Amino acid sequence: MRLTRWIWIGLCVAGASARSATGRRVLVVVPTPGAASDYSDFLDSLKARGFELAVRGAANASVALHGGDGARMYDHAVLLAPAAKRLGSLNAQSLVRFVDDGGNLLVTASSDASPMVRTLATQFGVTVEKRGSRMVDHVGASASGDAGTVVSARYAHVPAILSQKLLASDAPPVHFEGVGLRAADIPLLVPVLSAPRTAYSAPADDTAVSEAALDLVSVFQTRNNARVVVSGSTALFSDRLMRADGAGNPQFAADISQWVLQEKSVLRASSLRHSLATGERPDHYRVGSDVVFELDLA
Repeated sequence: MRLTRWIWIGLCVAGASARSATGRRVLVVVPTPGAASDYSDFLDSLKARGFELAVRGAANASVALHGGDGARMYDHAVLLAPAAKRLGSLNAQSLVRFVDDGGNLLVTASSDASPMVRTLATQFGVTVEKRGSRMVDHVGASASGDAGTVVSARYAHVPAILSQKLLASDAPPVHFEGVGLRAADIPLLVPVLSAPRTAYSAPADDTAVSEAALDLVSVFQTRNNARVVVSGSTALFSDRLMRADGAGNPQFAADISQWVLQEKSVLRASSLRHSLATGERPDHYRVGSDVVFELDLA
């Protein structure tokens, strides 16, 4: 049996409103149930795109990603409680297992990120700066004048993740409050947002400054095609910064969430078809037959 060279492929570009290739179930963990209102714009955007959100407080002992039978209870997890000492029954090991099982993960860090969040980030090649440190920029501070609100439009040129609006020369900057990240030099890890050159990492008293080039948000795709986003800022997704004047946060949050939740830049194979070169479809193919195999990729 030989496959002929004239295989037909239908290829189209997945739009921003495409449904997730891996499911609609999302676990969202926030510090307390009431804290979800701080991220209403971001969470409402996920609901509008068809996701089913289960919002849980970090102290809720029932928070889990796998059921008693070992099967995944959710397709995606969004962790917005970086300082929490516990996330229900979750730990770094169970979160890595979730990703190994094909789950997608968006995890945020902060100046007071817990050891678990720091350990989890290292599993994907990302090192979170020392506890208590924060990104500071006295030169390019936001309109608020707060040096702790770093404004950056240093986007990586990755069209598969970021929209043209953010890749343009006049792209709106992200407003960022949080901790710097160091990304390992590995092929599967891409820093999509880096700190401006005038920003630096410093503890609360602004001493012992780190002059190393730091990243703010990095993305990782595993070999089993699961996706992970590590953000050094939880506030990036908050209503306060999403609504900041001239901020690119809404577009940036939409772009990286669409990528990590596998709504875009995913090849979907469908409508598999096969027949003899003559057009016949026998019950069995014989050795030496010319066979046409077709599929649609979207």
